[in-house]
Amino acid sequence: MYQEAWQTMLTAEHIVLVSHVYPDGDTLGSTLALYAALVDAGKKVTHYNHTLTLPQIYDFLPGFSKIKSSLPKSFDVVVSCDCSTFDRLKIPQGEYQLINIDHHITNTYFGTQNLVVDRFTSAGMVVYELLKANHVEINKACAICLYTAIADDTGFFLYGDIDELTFSIVAQLVKCGANPKEIASKVKRREPLSKIRLYAYILTHFELHEDGTIATVIIDQEALLATGASRNDTKNIINILRTMVNVTIALMILEEKEGGYKISLRSKDINVSQIALEYNGGGHKTAAGFEVAPCNPKLLRDEIVKKIKRIHNV
Repeated sequence: MYQEAWQTMLTAEHIVLVSHVYPDGDTLGSTLALYAALVDAGKKVTHYNHTLTLPQIYDFLPGFSKIKSSLPKSFDVVVSCDCSTFDRLKIPQGEYQLINIDHHITNTYFGTQNLVVDRFTSAGMVVYELLKANHVEINKACAICLYTAIADDTGFFLYGDIDELTFSIVAQLVKCGANPKEIASKVKRREPLSKIRLYAYILTHFELHEDGTIATVIIDQEALLATGASRNDTKNIINILRTMVNVTIALMILEEKEGGYKISLRSKDINVSQIALEYNGGGHKTAAGFEVAPCNPKLLRDEIVKKIKRIHNV
């Protein structure tokens, strides 16, 4: 499948690489690695992301400044990375081939070609195997992007089914020019003051349920305004509740500016993707999410807590 996908890219007139809305390090790192490799191969490439304000902690990634917020007029191949459903790409249906590169167990296989390997810890690993299978040289730019993708999606090697293959790949990326210390500092040590204030809000407003095994927090638009936080600042911030010793599942309900709510679920070892699937969402065993229309967030919280209790018996 790797050879077929690469051939599709090499024979394309204009390739659009798409990272998912409200991007993280995996989707950006994976697509930017492909961007570097395809530009080196002489291809016409555009990197598109629907989100107008990208998270600046990833601005060190080679090619970051070239990401566009509008699609070109014509293109014949689209490549998505780290997206389990088509709707999160925020692009229209069209007469193009779509290569779906992902690792989510909940992927809907929406592509013309699907490179989905759910045993991998990140889409970055799939892109690495794609390049290696086609004997594409991994230059320093690719290495930095792929290392960031893998490290970020595993919480810098804390989450996911990390195995020998994961570390053998990142070792090769270090040989190719990725600097682990520098990348970790860029991603983990440049938090804006607004996010630190949002941490403080969460720590003073979370609630515990079921003998302290479930932690929940609701973040409305007033909280974001009060802390000065942006939508980007909320990415993975729920993880702080998962670190508590007795908590097995953490739940965050975030009010969106456009209306509705974004729900994030995190667990230590319980399959929360089952909950997300009930709401047409998706994700991983220990990290999943979904979106809902405008509703009463407290009633939604109580409903989800009941589902967690019934399904997982926590």
